[in-house]
Amino acid sequence: MSWLQKNFRVIGVAESFRLEEGRSIYAGVLARRDGYIEAVAYGSATLGGVDGTDAALAVVSRLRRPDVHMVMLDGCIVSFYNWIDGEVIWTSTGLPTACYVFERPEGDIEAAVKKLFPDWPSRLAHISRLGPPTEFVYPDGGRLYVRSWGLPPGDAYRAALLTRRYGRRPEPLRIARLLAHAMRETLRRKEITADQ
Repeated sequence: MSWLQKNFRVIGVAESFRLEEGRSIYAGVLARRDGYIEAVAYGSATLGGVDGTDAALAVVSRLRRPDVHMVMLDGCIVSFYNWIDGEVIWTSTGLPTACYVFERPEGDIEAAVKKLFPDWPSRLAHISRLGPPTEFVYPDGGRLYVRSWGLPPGDAYRAALLTRRYGRRPEPLRIARLLAHAMRETLRRKEITADQ
């Protein structure tokens, strides 16, 4: 892949949620390698639901263009044990897909899912399909954990390095998180106002 070309483009997808709201807002950005944002799209998924992959795929599909090189996901186990299956994103769009986590995974996901969800066997099967992440260390410190489909984990790490500007997150994911949070807050305020 042409990681070094000037107009390298990615779609970054991130979410924002509060448990009491029952849903997660997804934001996607179409961004050039230099961080310039060319388009934005939104979606939503159910907290504790099984619609995370479909929600992310809908966002990616709205932003997809022939000159996009890959999809970046800000996490795969999302929306209170919902999930985004990167393999489905890759096979449905033809775009190599990478999932990034920026803190060491903690806690016992299996025990939590068994405790919280009657459909835990199916949910765990889907989450297990994501596979284990590969750990990388940034040159200036800080770790990230990568799952990838359609490209090697090392290339996914390199894409993160090339699109990173501030902090640990690649710029498309940093901006997508900000937009998802802003949209969630806007919707929450509108709902509060409507109830008054």
